[in-house]
Amino acid sequence: MQKGTTSPEGSLAAKDGSIDVPMNFNWNNEEDPLAPLVTDIPGEPPALRAAGTEIVSECLRDGLQGISGYPSVDEMIQYLSLLVAFGGKYACVGIYPGKGGLLDTRMKELLARMREEVPSVVPSVLSMCSEESLKWTLECKEIHPDLEAVVFMGSAPSRRLAQGWDMGFILNRLDTFVRKTVDMGVPVIAGTEHTTQTSPEDVRAIVRAQVEGGAYCIALADTVGTIRPLGTYRLVRFVREELRALGASDVKLDWHGHRDTGNALGNAMMATAAGIDRVHVVSRGVGERSGNASLEEVVLNLSAIEAEAGLSPRWEMSRLIELISFYEDMVGVAAPEHGVLGKRYSHTSSGIHTDAILKAHGMADRARDEGNPVLEGKLREMACTVYSAVNPASVGGTPSVSVSPWSGQSTVRLAHMNHGGDPRQLTPEAVERTLALANRLGRELTREELEESCAGAAAPHGA
Repeated sequence: MQKGTTSPEGSLAAKDGSIDVPMNFNWNNEEDPLAPLVTDIPGEPPALRAAGTEIVSECLRDGLQGISGYPSVDEMIQYLSLLVAFGGKYACVGIYPGKGGLLDTRMKELLARMREEVPSVVPSVLSMCSEESLKWTLECKEIHPDLEAVVFMGSAPSRRLAQGWDMGFILNRLDTFVRKTVDMGVPVIAGTEHTTQTSPEDVRAIVRAQVEGGAYCIALADTVGTIRPLGTYRLVRFVREELRALGASDVKLDWHGHRDTGNALGNAMMATAAGIDRVHVVSRGVGERSGNASLEEVVLNLSAIEAEAGLSPRWEMSRLIELISFYEDMVGVAAPEHGVLGKRYSHTSSGIHTDAILKAHGMADRARDEGNPVLEGKLREMACTVYSAVNPASVGGTPSVSVSPWSGQSTVRLAHMNHGGDPRQLTPEAVERTLALANRLGRELTREELEESCAGAAAPHGA
């Protein structure tokens, strides 16, 4: 059996009774004359490509498939309202759940309320290539007239073997159900699971079937997170070339990536550089297994590229923390201590860091006293970024400083200032007492311990 193909259903077993297990295609390094290996890729998307790439929230579909419960419709509507305020336009809100049940009821109620309460969001649902799924999709379309459908099938050799499908079966089902869905008035995003494990020959045939069926967009999916940025760039460029060859350059491309090997952000950036139109994301990267491409990581990087080129912002970045924090609470997934916008993203207790931050604030104070508000503003921003890539104010957060055994005098003064005090009013004795307490306890001080020590109160019980 050749790579990228499977035997037709019913003919998997060899004469000796064994099964010939096919190999999935590896876009990272496997040779193929249809899609030559690339040796040079851009470091990042150019500004105009970044600015032309939208995000699709998978927070209420793929994200929810990675948690133990299911939110209420009220909570999901609240989240979508925050997404709109942030600047989101597209949201995938469900997948065909089978006949009836809780998921069916909630998805349909959500669509009804979206139509009335968040009409600017274009909803989509995933629809399998079956009559039952098509019927369900049409029921959803009746509820929300702007609904779009992601019509998909699995395509990798391993998936085909497991399901007993051959390529003829897959192409026929995609052609049939993309056409039927389009004919019923539902815009179609045609997708394949495991696109990144499917050979160029098979991807070419699939893309042709999707385009000829009437899909306005094609979704490329790294379903199990196997691809790396080099492979991502190669795949997206290949599909773009295939669309041009078909005279379908206007067909849009979506990228759907997972982070099983930690490459979701890099893949999203390379997909953007290679010509993707939309990137699927989830707040905090929540999702099955290791999760999805992270909303906050993607928008932080795309917006930075745009800002550096002098382009106007598309998202209300000052609402980013609010958005992802609500999602954390809604799905019951705690914010990480570290990582992008983790609990400690703006936190320090290091004396060498706080020294630079405090001095920058001192320079801003002098600019204010001299009546130079423009300079003061620049220096305040510098104080927030001298030891951080992200200004907390820019994403709706606040700086965080505590006193620990790593701290120095500047740390005590800066922590006191961040809690509303005047660092100039701290006596040397209060500063030394606070540092001594942190060293005695061997940890960061709580806010209460810091305030009591700076005020000269007795050390906490048990110190």
